[in-house]
Amino acid sequence: MPSFSTILAYAAFAGAVASFLAGAVLYARAFPGDSVLGRLSIAVWPFAIARARRVGGEPAANVNKALVALMACLLVGVAAFSASTNLHRFAK
Repeated sequence: MPSFSTILAYAAFAGAVASFLAGAVLYARAFPGDSVLGRLSIAVWPFAIARARRVGGEPAANVNKALVALMACLLVGVAAFSASTNLHRFAK
């Protein structure tokens, strides 16, 4: 059981990285002709969601879906990590 929790934690954190990168790509596609300052906001796209909502339509919906996937993966990853550390500690 401890190894299953560890594998689940690693898979969730890998999913979080993948959804972060997908969200960055979708955020960049929502603003094709953006300024340099706008391009820098790609690195912190979860904190610039209000800017993506102004675009509206499908690009904003895709960015929101990536944000939900990121938060879900982080939530599952933290829970699995917590279970993994507790199970590894009690197994010894």
